Amino acid sequence: MKIILSLLTGGIAGTAVMTGFLLLPRWMDWGKIDVVRAVGSLMTGRRERIFRLGLSLHVAMGILFAFLYAGFLNLSRIPFNAMTGLLLGSLHGVIVMLLVSIMVMEHHPVAGYHEKGLGTGLAQLVAHMLYGATVGWIVSIIQ
Repeated sequence: MKIILSLLTGGIAGTAVMTGFLLLPRWMDWGKIDVVRAVGSLMTGRRERIFRLGLSLHVAMGILFAFLYAGFLNLSRIPFNAMTGLLLGSLHGVIVMLLVSIMVMEHHPVAGYHEKGLGTGLAQLVAHMLYGATVGWIVSIIQ
């Protein structure tokens, strides 16, 4: 039960850190990354009333990936901590960076999300690294 609580908490906290990092450039008027609305509009094909859906899906995926990270590390008999979380987040981030840059941006149903740039991909990579490190840190503290 303790591991489930730690993974739920870690997944939510990791997603909050990742989302905050991804929204920071938009809040500071440095860029247009809005991952929550992009996820929501990816599902609906429109821009209106998508924040709640996008946020729900983003948090659900954050929790799911916390469990996937833990499952992989458990099978590998490697402890889950900030460092192993960072490493998994790096791998996850590279995959997401490529998927977002190649597939999502080119094929997103809302044209406003077709913008490309190195900054978007790098932000995705760093955000996933922060996610993994946060989840691993919280799991290691609670266990």
